[in-house]
Order: sequence, then C-alpha cells, then structure tokens
Amino acid sequence: TEGPLAIAGVAGTGAPIAVEVLDPGGSVAASLLPTGLLRESLELPGFGPVEISCVDATNPMVFVRAADFGLLGTESPDAIEADSALMQRLEALRRLGGVRMGLASSPEDVPLANPRVGLLSAPTPYLALDGVAYDAESHDIAVRVLSMGRVHRAVPLTGAMCLGVAARIAGTIPHALAKPESGSALRLGNPSGVLSTSASVRQEAGTWIADSAGVYRTARCLMKGAVAIPGLRLSIPKTELAQDNDSAQV
Repeated sequence: TEGPLAIAGVAGTGAPIAVEVLDPGGSVAASLLPTGLLRESLELPGFGPVEISCVDATNPMVFVRAADFGLLGTESPDAIEADSALMQRLEALRRLGGVRMGLASSPEDVPLANPRVGLLSAPTPYLALDGVAYDAESHDIAVRVLSMGRVHRAVPLTGAMCLGVAARIAGTIPHALAKPESGSALRLGNPSGVLSTSASVRQEAGTWIADSAGVYRTARCLMKGAVAIPGLRLSIPKTELAQDNDSAQV
C-alpha cells in the first residue's frame, strides 16, 4: 500500500492504482456526442444564447465557458453558490442541456443527477480550498462541476473522465480551452487541487469514438484487526500459534 502518489484532498500518499473505463461513450445518453454536434448554441431564458458542448463519457455533461457567465473559472464553490441568480441560470442551463441530450422530454423532467455542468476556463492561477496556490503551469484546464444543486468541492471521477475525453475531441469547448502536452495526461485544476486523467479517443469515418478513459486512485491500509481465540479450544500449542502469526494474541 505504500507509494508516492498524492491526490489533492486526500491526506498522505499511497500506491497508485489505474482505474480505466473501456468504451465509456453513451453511458446514459444515446452516444458519446448525444446531440451529434461538437458545439451548439442554447438560448437561456432571461439571459441569452450560450455556447455549449454536450458529451457523455462515463457520465453526461454539459460543458460551458465560465467566462460566458462572468466568471474567471477559479472561484471557490462557496463563492459560486452564494450567487443565487447565477445558480438558477446554471440549473436552467443544465436542464435545457439534458433535454438536448435526450435525457428527458422537458426541462422539468430532467433528473437531478444528470447531466452535470462543467464550468471551464483555460489554465489560470488559483488558490485551492486547503490554501495551496497553483500556478497556470500546474494544470491544463480549470473546471468547476455542478450537480444536485451544488458545486462540487473537488471533481467527481466520472466527470473528470468525461472532461478528459471531451478535451481530446477537436472542436469541443474543452478541446479549445485545454492546453495539454501532446500525448500526456490531462491535468484538471479543481477546487481541491489538480487531478490527472487519461483518455484514448479516435475518429473513424467521421464519427468520434472513445476507447477508454481513466484516472488514478491510491491503495492504503485503513484498519487492522485481531481475533482472540481461547487456547484451550485449539489442538495446536499456544506457542506455535503465536509463532505462526505474529499478530495473534492468545
């Protein structure tokens, strides 16, 4: 369980474990690009047109530029949630996006959990929730994820993998904002720090296909225990039992 991998928001380090989802496209919606478009304009009542990218890879998400809502994309979850008018607009965007993706026939019927909204910005210096400062070179794209009427304090793993896939699809909003090195993992700047994702995406006969999406987790020992067994009820001597398992207590 010992290892060098550190995950933002998780104390200490641990052994890295690659978590990879194969063929993640169309997990809830009909396909990887449920609307058939890389970008499209959505008319938000009382606000105006907003450009979005709808992608479903391990989870459906509506991606939008934070700047389109007057945000830098580095705001804390509390700061975003404190603006009730903004939260109402983003919820309206989420529901209209859900209808576009075929998740419901009307905004009122769109589930609370899906789709999620990903507020995106290009790499920008920001301060994480634990007070650690991250410069623009530490990440490839900044994201704030909304679902269930709240702003996530980190980034959900399925949301991270969806963004990792979307950023590899040329023509989407995530692709335009992300600045990853060629062939490298995509580093997501989120409220709790930086999370790296991987994705394998290709285009075949004009159709985008996601072969896999992945993240890294850590393995660590959470607890240890011992079972006490009366020695008189065992056929083997107590001394041999103790030697066989140095954690046994008789």
